[in-house]
Amino acid sequence: MNLSVGEAQNEQRLELQLHQKMRITLPEIRTAGFGWNLRSPKERVVSLLEDDIQTSVGAVGGTALHHWVLRAEEPGVATIVLEYRRPWERAAAPVRIFSVSVCVT
Repeated sequence: MNLSVGEAQNEQRLELQLHQKMRITLPEIRTAGFGWNLRSPKERVVSLLEDDIQTSVGAVGGTALHHWVLRAEEPGVATIVLEYRRPWERAAAPVRIFSVSVCVT
């Protein structure tokens, strides 16, 4: 069974079984230039399978949903970090940070 993760799970520890998939969904305001960027985990415990954005058609200034699908590849612990920022403001601190600790058994 896949695990669905959203803002409510921010800063939590999640348990995954080997080869189980996890789908992270976070809202973003792309028309204002903001977007989520996944910082690649140093650990090879999980791998990224998908990275896609679902936009609202005809909604000016509306939010989009950014989705990432990751798969548990090997036992261990990894921290998944996503930073919410404008791409041209790399020197500035992110406006928001989303992170989860993933334990694969």
